[in-house]
Amino acid sequence: MNRTFCNLAAAFSMLLLSACTGSGLSTRDADTTYFNASIGPVNHTDQYLYMFSVGKTSSVGASAYGSRNAGSCCVRLPVVYRPGLTVDITYNLLINDGKDDNWKTKIGVPVEPYTESGDLYVHFFPNDRIRVVVSLSGASGSKHPIPYPVNPNQERGDVRK
Repeated sequence: MNRTFCNLAAAFSMLLLSACTGSGLSTRDADTTYFNASIGPVNHTDQYLYMFSVGKTSSVGASAYGSRNAGSCCVRLPVVYRPGLTVDITYNLLINDGKDDNWKTKIGVPVEPYTESGDLYVHFFPNDRIRVVVSLSGASGSKHPIPYPVNPNQERGDVRK
């Protein structure tokens, strides 16, 4: 039984390590003009973000007025920002108190200018507005380029760390 567990653990580890290569990306790529960025959601709406994807890379969602760390690997971005850089976003903001799916796709969402490599955060706003930023700072960090979501139904306070 112990040997079976070890074999399963090893197989699972290999699966996790190959997640980026399965999407055509490699974390050992010799091309230094690009970097692999993990993706994370930031939800500025009162709906639950069930799931989203950037291109073919999928990630878990975030609660209303919440976020998750950038933990899904990977999208490939140029090390030096290029004007006109865009990504395609598919997302599901649940409606009717979470009872119904509401899948949507936005093609050509601009990536805002960045000066250093980091993680890619997708910010979801009311009325299907989306902003995409690259940041080394997580969504609640004081150096994140977009302020953390504020729930208008709760007492306001600085949630940044």
